[in-house]
Amino acid sequence: MISISFKQLSLKLALLTMLVLPELANAQFFNYNPVGDVLAGFRKTGVYAGKYELVVDLGNVTNFLALPSGATINITNFSPSQLTNAFTDTGGFQNLQWSVFSTFSGISGSWVTPVGSFPKATLWYTLPSTNGNIQTPSPVRNSYGQSANTREQITGIGDGASYISGTLNVTNDNNNSVLVREPVATFPLNILSTYIGDVDDTTVGNFGGGNERLPYVVENTTPNPFATAQRDDFYQLAPVDYTDPTTGQTNGNAYYVGYFLLYPNGSETFTRAAAVTAPVISSVASTTVTNGFAPLQVVFTNSATGTITSWVWNFGNGVVITNTTDADVTNTYAAGGDYTVTLTVNGPAGSSTNILANYIVASPTPALGNLALSGGNLIIGGTNGPVGVEYRILESTNLLTWTPVFTNTIRSNGGYGFTNSTAQASAFFRLVSP
Repeated sequence: MISISFKQLSLKLALLTMLVLPELANAQFFNYNPVGDVLAGFRKTGVYAGKYELVVDLGNVTNFLALPSGATINITNFSPSQLTNAFTDTGGFQNLQWSVFSTFSGISGSWVTPVGSFPKATLWYTLPSTNGNIQTPSPVRNSYGQSANTREQITGIGDGASYISGTLNVTNDNNNSVLVREPVATFPLNILSTYIGDVDDTTVGNFGGGNERLPYVVENTTPNPFATAQRDDFYQLAPVDYTDPTTGQTNGNAYYVGYFLLYPNGSETFTRAAAVTAPVISSVASTTVTNGFAPLQVVFTNSATGTITSWVWNFGNGVVITNTTDADVTNTYAAGGDYTVTLTVNGPAGSSTNILANYIVASPTPALGNLALSGGNLIIGGTNGPVGVEYRILESTNLLTWTPVFTNTIRSNGGYGFTNSTAQASAFFRLVSP
């Protein structure tokens, strides 16, 4: 059970008191909705720390989720001048830690919205990208306990901003319904850093850190000099074992919503991710053989399409390989037998499985036998071979270099053979397949 700290309880009581004061009835103070509002946080820490931190309400997360695939919008709830007002004393926009996050609280069960029914403790937050053109790897979804604790930290940021906004008792460019400039010295227990900072190091933005909190740093730090746009990737994480309404999955990686870009001039945009398609497997194909003598080495490829995060191969002989790319895979069948090959591909929009029953046939290696001389020729033969399997006869005079001298397939009666008509005084022969 999640407990509410005395600090949070006092904050909520202060907010209730603030709401009933008649002189504040018409004021446009910070209007945070804990049911899904997206918050942007800006701060500087350590040697770059200044007088203020900034919290901005960007609107409800459903607005971002409902954007068309690939659409880009300008973030207009704050302006470059408001960023300047908050950080001009610390050198402007460089060394600026920034992130975007959301959750919902105050609802006993799932949050039902036009874009899906989200399980309790669903989180949305950013991960910093080191390359403005490349998405970060999708994070693994959190346990319910981790998510619930992080939810309390996120709502604490919104509640703290509301408390500070009302206590300042003024409405202007730096304190209004969507933005509050938080004086660090005046409100040390309610500012952004109190809730987003690690419990052991507040300069690290991970909503408290520790085993039962978020294991990722969510903030991007602008460089000095700040010359190119900095990217934060925005993810949706339903708790593990709860169904994500967008992907339909109960575990695995987070759903990628899109990305924010903060520009050197202080402006910001958001781009909705491209649509994801459920993976489809049209076929599984061997690039070498499907039958032969054991040990039989087979290289597999696939033609799966869609948005795929993992390829899981089960070769039927106890070997399972999980790939995060569509690279070819190799498996060796050491013993004879018929083997069923299964490929499952997983992606944000679902999964697909293709099963090929008895796809690989590995046969015990037969030995050369039935040696005979006839008319000066050496006749080699055998029976009980695997019908239809291609075989080759290799010849050598020194056991070091082997030369293919004959290729055929085992006959329908299981027989195979070779007549050596060369003039070698002595030679060695091997039977191989293929």
